[in-house]
Amino acid sequence: MSATNESIISGESNGQPAEPTVDSGKQSNGVEAMAIDEPEPAAVMEADEVEDKLLNDGASETESTLLDEAELLEETTDNTQSGSRRHEQDLFQSHSVHELARCSWDKATKQNYVRGCLWSPDGSCVLSTVNNDGMHVFELPTDLYGAEKVNTDRPVNLLDAAVHVRESTLVYDYQWYPGMHSSVPETAVWIASRQHEPIQMWDAYTGKLRCSYKGYNAVDEVEAALSLAWSLDGAFIYGGYKKSIKLFDVKSPGREISSFTTKVTASCMTACAPLPNLMIFGSWSRSITALVTNSGDQLAVGRNSADCSHNAGVTWLKFIPRTNLFMSGGRKDPKLMMWDIRQMTKPYHVLNRVCDTNQRIYFDTSPYGEWIVSGNTDGTVRAWNLLEVDTAHKSYQQLSFPLHRDCCNGVSFHPTMSI
Repeated sequence: MSATNESIISGESNGQPAEPTVDSGKQSNGVEAMAIDEPEPAAVMEADEVEDKLLNDGASETESTLLDEAELLEETTDNTQSGSRRHEQDLFQSHSVHELARCSWDKATKQNYVRGCLWSPDGSCVLSTVNNDGMHVFELPTDLYGAEKVNTDRPVNLLDAAVHVRESTLVYDYQWYPGMHSSVPETAVWIASRQHEPIQMWDAYTGKLRCSYKGYNAVDEVEAALSLAWSLDGAFIYGGYKKSIKLFDVKSPGREISSFTTKVTASCMTACAPLPNLMIFGSWSRSITALVTNSGDQLAVGRNSADCSHNAGVTWLKFIPRTNLFMSGGRKDPKLMMWDIRQMTKPYHVLNRVCDTNQRIYFDTSPYGEWIVSGNTDGTVRAWNLLEVDTAHKSYQQLSFPLHRDCCNGVSFHPTMSI
């Protein structure tokens, strides 16, 4: 999790919630990680069986209740192959977190605050951007590799960046290669978009530039992408621009291979797992749009009303694994909206967080879609259990963990461990 001046790795334990000390200020400057009790592994359905079950529900079930979705998630979890996926229902069961590691920036004059954090797909390292200090890759502490339980008495690690790409200009967005694995150096890369620069691919071992993908505007000038997304198979890169979304072939650096004209700026994007040819993108004008990439058709998500749209620009989108649902969050907007791709005229459900600034406040889903976590501008992290429905409040069970005395703007689930 990233906070303004400090970075900490923490996890769930049987003790009391960790309360790390953070320098006060307008923005947080660090990254935190929480350890969560590791659940027992459970069996999982084959991927094609899950997809068939989700997609064959049909439009007749678009009015399904929260209980229906919870039962579906629980069913697909309980029927998985033994050892292939971890059962997430027991996450956060002790209702406490334990600090594992931290990294901080104390140069207040340079305003070195952290702007989000992303675990690599193999879970070996964390990628984060720091204002006025570029991009950093931090490695998972060695004693945590393969650990089934986290010792609450272990010392707190001080993280040093394994790779540091110094700041040349403002970083707009960054994404790990979805097939990244540290044992295969060719895959250990991430892409980033920076002000006045093309999309660049960086080596996670050396920090050197691998290649660039250049998007051109109407007067044939290179322009910077404001948002990034990978195709599900990692073969293509989508770049969101002011009036277009451009598609790049990963194997052929250089100019885009196709472009989709849009009426709004694509401020954030996410690929649709149930429908690989569907891309969802948000804009600074509050709108969310579904783009069919094989035809170029565009479909509006929601309506221009208070209960069917965000209060301001959309800053982050994320699909919930193994479901037809995706989440959206906006700037200076407490609403986390949950949408069903089978019925996108109104939100399926709305969660509430604390978001009273214009910066991007990240949220994330657990690897198998049973939990949602979000940072908050009041220094807390909120978690929602999608398998537990609070029928009295007609919402999902909610937990809250106080971590900072300042904004917590980034959260990310480890792909295989309870961190």
